[in-house]
Amino acid sequence: MTGHNSKRVPIHKDGRTLEQRQKDMVSKLRHTASDSTSSRPNGAAHGQSDLMHHQHPDWFGDVNKWIDGVDRMWNAEMRRMRSELFPLVPVDLFDHGLHDLLAPYGDVPSILDRMDRQMEAMRRHMESVMDTNVRQPMLGGDVGSRAPECALVPHGICGPLDYLKDAYEPGEDGRVHFKVRFNVEGYGPEDIQVNTSEHGLTVHAKKSVKDEKGTRMREYFRTIYLPPSVDKDHFQANMTEDGILTLEAPVTTKLHNAVTFNRDHQLALKPLSEAEVKQRESTEHALALKPIGTVGPTVIKDETTGREKLHVEVPIEPEFTADDLCVRMDANRVIVSGQKKYVDETASSKSAHVKEFTRSYEIPETVDTFSVNSQLHGNTLLVEAPLLHTSKSK
Repeated sequence: MTGHNSKRVPIHKDGRTLEQRQKDMVSKLRHTASDSTSSRPNGAAHGQSDLMHHQHPDWFGDVNKWIDGVDRMWNAEMRRMRSELFPLVPVDLFDHGLHDLLAPYGDVPSILDRMDRQMEAMRRHMESVMDTNVRQPMLGGDVGSRAPECALVPHGICGPLDYLKDAYEPGEDGRVHFKVRFNVEGYGPEDIQVNTSEHGLTVHAKKSVKDEKGTRMREYFRTIYLPPSVDKDHFQANMTEDGILTLEAPVTTKLHNAVTFNRDHQLALKPLSEAEVKQRESTEHALALKPIGTVGPTVIKDETTGREKLHVEVPIEPEFTADDLCVRMDANRVIVSGQKKYVDETASSKSAHVKEFTRSYEIPETVDTFSVNSQLHGNTLLVEAPLLHTSKSK
């Protein structure tokens, strides 16, 4: 129905609202982080060491800071989550209808092509709304959807991969999870089917609706790309009382030892130092990135895959080490920030100050965080990542 080796994900009904569910998750995560930093001398809780062996030693300290930040900005965080809900797309907006949507997809380009057509269908719909002031909703105005109209085409000036910038956050088990949320208000678990494949995830909603004209079928669809780091065999689907379908799975990647959070409590990556790069070259046959001498972003060809990839070079002041830096992938942007703390102490006084910087570069498309390779070579930070959509269009 959707892709090769497709797996159906059962949907569990949750009596809580999205906000209540998120509050409970943060509370459980706080206990996990507390137990993991206090119950054993090496900072690993019983039953957690096998899960956390990829995390860096300060991971749970970073998680606690993330929790504190979320608590302080709770209302803003909930607004963000709701603004980024995926709407499903009515089947009849597509030229070839359901047959076109249910045709099997396999490789990444076929999924990206379907996502492009979804975005284009929504844009055409919005243009018709502007012309006629008649709104056929995304999922599902007939059943009381109140999704903001601007959310019908999320981040409209950007691309279909923008959801990746906020797709990762801690789960209650202390691991990084991939999480996406869909507005399915008015539909029950029995009306919705979720399927995952090697590269994609599809949500298909179908329900009979009665109105003054009789009974008709309302059918909605959405396919999104799943990055390789997502553990697709362990997806969970939960539908809250207020009609939000949350799909999540843990992330499995060796980059966990580089995961951190920036000053805005957003997930980011720490670059590898030159010593770490040399160690990985000898133990994992990982390759060191090579500078090309161009500051900022450049699109180059990957010698291994033959596809396009992003290459970014950022000059860094000598006083900053790899541990002081973090790389954040945002919508069509890569953001590099640094923070170094200094303590000035004399016989009679002690003071502290912080030196910070942020540099932001526009890039052709939104990049998946866990596809990024970031290394500090001397006073130059190198960042590389594959460009899925740019390569597809060539």
